[in-house]
Amino acid sequence: MNNKLPVAVAFLLFGSLLTAQTKKKDTILKEQKIEEVVMIGYGTAKKSHLTGAISKVENKDLDQITVSRVDDALVGQVSGVNVQAVEGEAGSAPTIRIRGTGSISGSSEPLIVVDGMVVSNDFLGSLDMNNVASFEVLKDAASAAIYGSRGGNGVILITTKQGKDGKTKFSYNTFFGVKSAYKSDAYTYDIADTAARELAATGTISDRTKLIQLIGVNTDWQDVFFDGGTIESHNVSARGGNKTTKFNASVGYLHDEGVLLTDDFKKFNLQLKLDTQVSDKFKMGFNLSPSYTNQRRFDGSTHDVLRQAPWLPVYLDENNIKFVNRLRDNGKYADAKIGDYAIERMFDNYNLATGMPVASGGTSISDTSNVNPVAKVEERNRTAKKFKIFGNIYGEYSFTKDLKFRTSIGGDYQNTEARRYQGILSDLLASSAQLDLGAENAFHLVNENYFTYDKTFGNHDVTAVAGVSAEKFNTRGDESSASGYTSDLVQTIQAGSVFLGGRSYEFEQTLLSFYGRFNYAYDNKYLFSLSYRRDGSSIFGKDNKYGDFPAASIGWALSKENFLKDSRIINNLKLRASYGFTGNKDLRINGDDGFLIENYPSLSLLNPSTAIVNNAPVNAYNPINISNPFLQWERSREINLGLDYGIFRNKITGSVDLYQRTSDKLLLNNPISGTTGFANALANIGEVRNSGIEIEIRTKNITNEKFRWTSTILASKNINELLDFGDSNGLIQNVDDKRAAEWINLVGNPISSFYGWVVDKEIPAQFINNPYFPIGGQAQDVYVKDLNGDGLIDDEDKTILGNPYPDFIWSFTNDFTIGNFNISFMFQGSHGAEVRNMGDQYLFNHFNSAQDFNAATTPNQGFIKEKIFTDSIIQDASYIAWRNLNIGYNIPKDMLAKLNFLTSARIYAAGQNLMYWMANGYTGLNPESINTTSATTYGYQRAGSPVFRTISLGLNLEF
Repeated sequence: MNNKLPVAVAFLLFGSLLTAQTKKKDTILKEQKIEEVVMIGYGTAKKSHLTGAISKVENKDLDQITVSRVDDALVGQVSGVNVQAVEGEAGSAPTIRIRGTGSISGSSEPLIVVDGMVVSNDFLGSLDMNNVASFEVLKDAASAAIYGSRGGNGVILITTKQGKDGKTKFSYNTFFGVKSAYKSDAYTYDIADTAARELAATGTISDRTKLIQLIGVNTDWQDVFFDGGTIESHNVSARGGNKTTKFNASVGYLHDEGVLLTDDFKKFNLQLKLDTQVSDKFKMGFNLSPSYTNQRRFDGSTHDVLRQAPWLPVYLDENNIKFVNRLRDNGKYADAKIGDYAIERMFDNYNLATGMPVASGGTSISDTSNVNPVAKVEERNRTAKKFKIFGNIYGEYSFTKDLKFRTSIGGDYQNTEARRYQGILSDLLASSAQLDLGAENAFHLVNENYFTYDKTFGNHDVTAVAGVSAEKFNTRGDESSASGYTSDLVQTIQAGSVFLGGRSYEFEQTLLSFYGRFNYAYDNKYLFSLSYRRDGSSIFGKDNKYGDFPAASIGWALSKENFLKDSRIINNLKLRASYGFTGNKDLRINGDDGFLIENYPSLSLLNPSTAIVNNAPVNAYNPINISNPFLQWERSREINLGLDYGIFRNKITGSVDLYQRTSDKLLLNNPISGTTGFANALANIGEVRNSGIEIEIRTKNITNEKFRWTSTILASKNINELLDFGDSNGLIQNVDDKRAAEWINLVGNPISSFYGWVVDKEIPAQFINNPYFPIGGQAQDVYVKDLNGDGLIDDEDKTILGNPYPDFIWSFTNDFTIGNFNISFMFQGSHGAEVRNMGDQYLFNHFNSAQDFNAATTPNQGFIKEKIFTDSIIQDASYIAWRNLNIGYNIPKDMLAKLNFLTSARIYAAGQNLMYWMANGYTGLNPESINTTSATTYGYQRAGSPVFRTISLGLNLEF
């Protein structure tokens, strides 16, 4: 890791704090004191009355961050929230974790609530940031318990913009950006450099190297596949209203070409929002947000396409076609012509002496029989088209000034059409051409009914909520596949000569909930909150359908006490403490039957099959699981101790939170006797603990009429520990049987830990069969350490090699206003996480026999193991990123007045990931990129999708 940047960040941090505490003679701008209101779920609360751990992010300039999803803009915005861009594809979802991973077989994703209604996480990809007013993140159990069974991983509340009383305002917001990918130097190979090293070491150049030099190609496959692209966004909105009716309407379009070959994402969205006061006692409103996305995916994996030899051209041309061997493989390449995809085997069996290809013998240089890597991607078309609509309608009746009743009916619907066509040139065998079709409809309906009582009398503030909700989820879909296409012209199931089969499915869940909350404040100093939710879900057995999730929190505003209220140093000081329970019911089961088990885990499930009875096939059913009617909710209990502060005339404000969250009754596949016909069965066992600290520091360094400078420092540390894993304690797993690197799940350690041998040293090049071929290749083996000193290398010498969880994440943001100019930037970093980068095995050709050690000459062979089973590919995933920079100019009002129709205008230039420093020894493309496996094998990476830089220009106009 570059050591200069952390020093610079520390210097800036110290400087900003020092400036904030220094007395200035500048004129201080008078700021109107308005009590900030925060969304807390089923209502709002004064920020000064909060007793839980809640962070609010307003959309002041998040819509100027050039990203295609709203969740991508949350990177570095909230302490304790880790947002990782795990995929490089345009429109792909990041991974969000609030206070660590708390489930093993269940989901660890936070609950998403948009305008009071729960939606699936996938809906974050359809929202337009221009329509978002704010995010509130409920981090502790006391804050999230009002959402009960779904609040165990935290809650993100999103509030969209609404109209305001007054003249209708029209706005147009747009940006256009150019994206480029960061490359891995470790995966960039130079033929000339390899030849020079070979000549220096051996005094000669091998025939293979000579032939490679003759072909005269040095393809950088990263340049080919990371071709870059553009991103553009357009949003037009109208907001306005009067004292009784307010409205917001907007339409948006976004097109993101990504940075990967064939990558493309388009999004169209519309929002209509209306609130009207029908009478003194009754108001109503509705919100409707349809969207459509069309995504063409990069149909491949970086580790597969980048491992091709650098001497291979993408297409045959007039220079390299003369090296094509039209004789070999019974004339397989006899019809090769300029413009065809080049394949490695085309160039084998070349006679250097005659300068001609031969049917057999000669010099061969191929490492693989695979098709051209560009053909693998360009000749495949993998798309996902999604239509989504989210909306609700509500009515609110005020019985008195203090007592209200609100009812709402809402829902969301998603139609997905997935299509994947693998063309006849995408594989060496044209008969492998295949079409896969899938269609899915997901429907969610929710009805909320609750009373709110809000009363202030004397020094007493009381707010109470009580309600009931009912939800229904229904998902149905169809899939079909065919192969054997002889032409790409007709891409239908019927055009395939072989029907591979199909299936249809349907799943349903229901949820019934009762909830309540009581908030009390005395004299704005002594604060108390109590909440309770009882959830009943259809997925559990009849005796365990309901779960109870209570929580309580208290607060003490010390700064309002007589001994502090006149302090010139301390302006705000509040202590908070909370304790509560939340839950989790969302399973993640792999395999073809996973979705079925996720929705009906307590039942005995059957799959249709065929059996032979009396020499004739008959319909039959096979069990796919063991029923467990005693299954119940996963549960999380959490204690949170917090401190909110403001000092030096509130020039320095912030908070500190200490927490410990223990998740138990985990839904785990526990090993069972093989006599049952199954290896494991779901049960409520296991326990995981996350504990940590979160720090927020916000400073107003300089605030005068001509110059403003504010800073924000966020930092968090989380420790993940497996406390109980039932009969699976010490379980050793792998992700891929072919590349069987191991993970261990051991009590006393994080959920997922890397396991294997410790590297002692590399095998010297003199013992490697061919250290200079293939280009960029490395030996797959290495000497390992005898940890127990018994003179043998066996399983007793394996140990825990690291884990994929960061020790520390942080961000440092500065905002400068100089007249009409505004400059803001953020640095963000993560430290301590590691990944098992299996990409090395592919891209360094670890499994290529050409670079095996010489069994006849290599000493101490009993101490040699494959690198994938060692810490050789356990790599530091720490990074520091210059996440964003925004330089904007607000056109002066007097200039706009001459145009008559513009009320405000801003132009800006922005950049994302302008610099990205990775740790020394990390060879991959993105330390944040983690393959989707499971919680127990987390940290698996195959080189990853690349980090990318975006440079953009934007314009905000208001009429």
